Amino acid sequence: MADDTKARLLDAAIEVFGEKGYQGAGVAEIARRADLTTGAIYSQYRGKADLLLEALTARIPQELERLLSSNDAPSEVTSILATLGSDLLVGDDQGDGLMLETFAAARREPDLADRLRHRLADEERQMAKLVDEAKADGVFDEALDTDAVVRFCHSVGLGMFLSRSLGLPMPDPQNWQLVIDRVIASAMPAESSASSSLESSVSTSTSSTSTSSNAQAGSTDSAAISLVEDSGASL
Repeated sequence: MADDTKARLLDAAIEVFGEKGYQGAGVAEIARRADLTTGAIYSQYRGKADLLLEALTARIPQELERLLSSNDAPSEVTSILATLGSDLLVGDDQGDGLMLETFAAARREPDLADRLRHRLADEERQMAKLVDEAKADGVFDEALDTDAVVRFCHSVGLGMFLSRSLGLPMPDPQNWQLVIDRVIASAMPAESSASSSLESSVSTSTSSTSTSSNAQAGSTDSAAISLVEDSGASL
């Protein structure tokens, strides 16, 4: 199938699945909107399930793979994870709707569920490789279980997807990024965390001492001025 024909077909599939849902969408309707025959579709796909997953991949590419393959991809693991975290606030109504339809249909169709699990497993393998590299480089604590970290990340991602799908208000980007950064920092080795906490405490202590000194100096100056004024009044 030529690229332009495939693009027309996927655009039509995304449109029909979005309007009618997976159960209500018909291959004949998708073919009609793409100006193709149903035979042309079945020559490339076994059925609606294949077409739905292909449309999902076209609309929502695997985010980690996309990020790592881009020319301006960050080199540090922490920066990659921070970018993935911040991107969770950015949704695509049509893509989110398509993902929701896929999950709903997968509950009723074992074959579709199996294919969806394969897609999610691919994403998890990429994330696991990233986490293992971070542990090997001493960026993440080796005591952390890679599978647990990956499941946590995936659960947050899926949770944010559901929040966007339901139209729940998204947090302020700066506040959200602060949370993401704190979570990433908590995965670092204890020595790094302790060092960061110590630096923060020293910074806070220095700031407090400076403020206290300034306040005392201001109090002394005020007392001196008051004494001079009182002496002048007496004269």
